[in-house]
This record gives sequence, structure tokens and C-alpha cells, in this order.
Amino acid sequence: MDAALTAVVAVIGAAFHLPPSLIAFNRSSGDRWLVLVVNGAFGATLVGWVLDLCLPLREPRVSAAA
Repeated sequence: MDAALTAVVAVIGAAFHLPPSLIAFNRSSGDRWLVLVVNGAFGATLVGWVLDLCLPLREPRVSAAA
């Protein structure tokens, strides 16, 4: 029973912890590796997670030559 509960808690925790990284990789964000590192380091805190979520959701930069 303890192993099953641990597995359920781990899956729920990952479901709340990983969205910034998944969004960054699905959108092919230029900062996707930065998002992954920041999510791993600070994603457990609410402030770190929200800031990490802002990175992949911002508009891509347009170069001046375009």
C-alpha cells in the first residue's frame, strides 16, 4: 500500500511540476534548456515555478532584419 501511495503522489507531483518544461519543449522555445534547468532548481517553489512558466509563454523575439 505504501508503494502505491508513493507512486500516486509522485505522478501527481510531476503533473504539477513539469508543465513549464513540457510547454518549452513543445513550442521549441529557444530557452527550452534554460527552462528545464530553472524548473529543476526552483520549480518546487511557487515563485520559481511561476517565473519558469513565463519563459516559454512569452512571445518569440523577432530580429531587426526580418
